[in-house]
Amino acid sequence: MKVIRNRADARWLPSRYRFALFRLFAFLRMRSAKPEPREGLILVVDRDQTAAEHHGISLWIVLTVTCYVAATLFAAWPPVLALPVAFVVAAAAVEVPMILGGLIVPSRVNSALLMWVLIAAAAYFATQRTWARFAAWQFLALVALNALAAAIVFLLREPIARLERGVVSES
Repeated sequence: MKVIRNRADARWLPSRYRFALFRLFAFLRMRSAKPEPREGLILVVDRDQTAAEHHGISLWIVLTVTCYVAATLFAAWPPVLALPVAFVVAAAAVEVPMILGGLIVPSRVNSALLMWVLIAAAAYFATQRTWARFAAWQFLALVALNALAAAIVFLLREPIARLERGVVSES
C-alpha cells in the first residue's frame, strides 16, 4: 500500500478514486495543484479511501431507487408520505442484495452484478410513462458519462502515471 506523507495536494491523486469521472476530475485538478506541505498528514493511495466519492455515489443510488419505489409501490400515496417511506424501502432494497450477494459471490462480482441490475432497472423505468423516468434517464446519462470518462482515463494512463510518480517520489 502506498502512503504519501506531508502533502495535502496528494488528495487529488487519481489512484485515490474508484470511478472514472472522479479520476478524471482528480487528474485535471492535480495537474494545476501547487504542492501543499502539511506536516503530519498521511494519505493512503487506495481507490477505496475517498469517503466523499463513496457516500455521494451511495446516496445517488439510494435516491434513484427511492424514485423507482415511490413511482411503483407508493404511486397512489401523497408525495409527502410516499417519499419518506420509499426512501426506507429503497435503502433496504439496495442493502439486502449487497449483503446477501456478498455472502455468495466475491465482492467484485457482487458490485458488478448490482450495477448491472441498477442499469437494467434504469432502462426499464426510462421507458415508463411515470415521473421516475427522469431519475432513470439521469442514472443512464451518468453511467454513460462515466464510461466516456473511463475511455479518456484509459487514454491518459501514461500522463496520469507520470504525475503520480512525481508526487510519490517527492514524499
